[in-house]
Amino acid sequence: MNEYFSEFSDKIEYALLSGIDAERSVLESSIHYSLSIKGKRLRPLIFLTLLEAFGKSASEFMDIAVSIEYIHTYSLIHDDLPAMDNDDLRRGMPTVHKKYNEAIALLAGDTLLTMAVEKISNSGISLEKRINILQILTKSIGIEGMAGGQSLDLLFNGDTDLINEIHRKKTAELIKGTMLSAAEIAGLDIQKNEILGNIGLKIGIAFQMADDLLDIIGNEKEVGKKLHKDSSNKSPNSVLYFGPEVIKKKIEREYKEVLELIKKLGIDFPPFLELISRMVHRSK
Repeated sequence: MNEYFSEFSDKIEYALLSGIDAERSVLESSIHYSLSIKGKRLRPLIFLTLLEAFGKSASEFMDIAVSIEYIHTYSLIHDDLPAMDNDDLRRGMPTVHKKYNEAIALLAGDTLLTMAVEKISNSGISLEKRINILQILTKSIGIEGMAGGQSLDLLFNGDTDLINEIHRKKTAELIKGTMLSAAEIAGLDIQKNEILGNIGLKIGIAFQMADDLLDIIGNEKEVGKKLHKDSSNKSPNSVLYFGPEVIKKKIEREYKEVLELIKKLGIDFPPFLELISRMVHRSK
């Protein structure tokens, strides 16, 4: 299994940096730097393993996988800025605004988002599927998705009723969008799309709750960023309001419901099931 993920990860790393020349300009250098800091590459791996679960040759759609990671990386660059989460480290390395400056970090994020749209627009799939995937992904990162979730996060004042909505918008919607993009290529029907969308939301919320746990009880060296910030900055960290044991039980409940939905879809592809497990049973 590790060999399977390692092979796909190597392909993703190569494709992410293809055509980006760090020597050409400061902006391109900052983009190259942001993509060179290796992360989990969770979203492209979800997309590719799900395609294989649907019987598709995943490597043929690497441009879409890369686009999804461009979107995720843009969001991390902007989230790390002083005006947002104000982080100095990302995956154990200086954040882009620390390595360069805030203006370059803003432009790097903007450019990555633009590159994602351009890459999807120029991909080899049909025009209809390109348009549909663009609609799926842009919806998942707009007002009703990632950007809306981040704004609620920044304005959070301790209202626990909003925590689930923040987690859904900020994290789960893009994971849902990633899965639905794979479904679009595979040609799933409306009913199966709906089930897969629920899987994306549930596993995305469980993934974010696991992240909340890591901030409270995780190892800073393993995680690669400063931890224990949430308790001092009024963050909507679910563990702070409900306690670690309650959140652990919620994570397992969501995970079990996800497995039932996956079974309902008829997906029995070990790499995809392993990836879903890794999303909630985390040490980093």
